[in-house]
Amino acid sequence: MRAPVTLCGGAGDNAASAIGMGVADAGSAFLSLGTSGVLFAGTDRFAPNPAQAVHAFCHCLPERWHQMSVILSAASSLAWLSDVLGKDVVELVSCAEKADAQRAPLFLPYLSGERTPHNDANAKGVFWGLTGAHGDADLAYSVMEGVAFAMADGYAALQGAGTSLETASFIGGGSRSRFWATLCATATGVAMRRHQGGDVGAALGAARLARLAVTKESVGLVCTAPATLEVCEPDADGRTLAEDRLGRYRRIYAALKDEFAR
Repeated sequence: MRAPVTLCGGAGDNAASAIGMGVADAGSAFLSLGTSGVLFAGTDRFAPNPAQAVHAFCHCLPERWHQMSVILSAASSLAWLSDVLGKDVVELVSCAEKADAQRAPLFLPYLSGERTPHNDANAKGVFWGLTGAHGDADLAYSVMEGVAFAMADGYAALQGAGTSLETASFIGGGSRSRFWATLCATATGVAMRRHQGGDVGAALGAARLARLAVTKESVGLVCTAPATLEVCEPDADGRTLAEDRLGRYRRIYAALKDEFAR
């Protein structure tokens, strides 16, 4: 290794993903569906909401801050269902796209407890409203919808700290599904942007931090968003049904909270 060697500050996985996706300034955001689910929003100030388990930290760039809502079981909920049913995840997503949302059961994706907004280690996963008429497609839809509803709860917690978003980059393994992007957009009311290379944002972000340290280039020049493949808007026709089901989803958790703790 030849001198001089530049030592630069790095970042956690989500902050690095933010830099990879161009989420550096207030009003920019990403929603990531990996093993866990994260809604990451850039802010221009420290904006905590500890009562609803919102993470609020300095960003990995100077004079910038960020918030995160985190759910513990996102794409891992669909992977769990895949294992239980013995069906490939891609096949389950295809089935879910054909399901009747109005008759599907509801799913609480608390397979590992939950963080934002409940901070409840005792919370458990729940299928609500199962009948003998339900099949694989209904369960797959319910799991994907339940994760979207959990992200909507997280966004509500960020809103409680003063954050409002119009769009968010949709990244992580779950970003391969346009259908899931639309479910998340409809549940949150925030348009989801699917990007080229949206599943490798953290590695790109780490490389960009190193570049900034070496070249002293401007953040605006280096930390740009990758090419947008498409924007998934909230489904206007499905919004009323989604709001009704989200309300029931929230009431189910409230009704079961004490039972989870027993």
